[in-house]
Amino acid sequence: MMVETTASNMKFGVVVAREFDEYNDMYLMPLVERLTQLGCLAQNIVVKVVPTAHDILMATMFMAEYTDVDGVIVLAPQNRVMGTLSLMNGIVQVQVQWNMVVEIGGVECADNIVEMINLQNDMEIDAPELTRQRSGGNFS
Repeated sequence: MMVETTASNMKFGVVVAREFDEYNDMYLMPLVERLTQLGCLAQNIVVKVVPTAHDILMATMFMAEYTDVDGVIVLAPQNRVMGTLSLMNGIVQVQVQWNMVVEIGGVECADNIVEMINLQNDMEIDAPELTRQRSGGNFS
């Protein structure tokens, strides 16, 4: 099965914690470059910087609630974020509550998030009419 890998109509949020400055210096520009290679317009990549890993959850929530991004990339060492149970529990809650794709890591997140958003879009299109009505709040 061939998965579409274009990001031409997508908008991404990228959360960067200053706590991981060395990691950010290595991976932020390659991540942005990869997203643009996949078709995302540079102006559709919203980068927000937070002070610490502790602040990643709130920034991810802000992205979900106050922007029109299709997904969020947490630019951070995967083991540091995924190893923090409270942070991961919060991120999972954002994913479930907002149907927001969230990826954690470096440049590999670009391909992963595009694939997941395309999967989400395909499944939404294929969903029975009643499911689409419920997600839109229209029960008539």
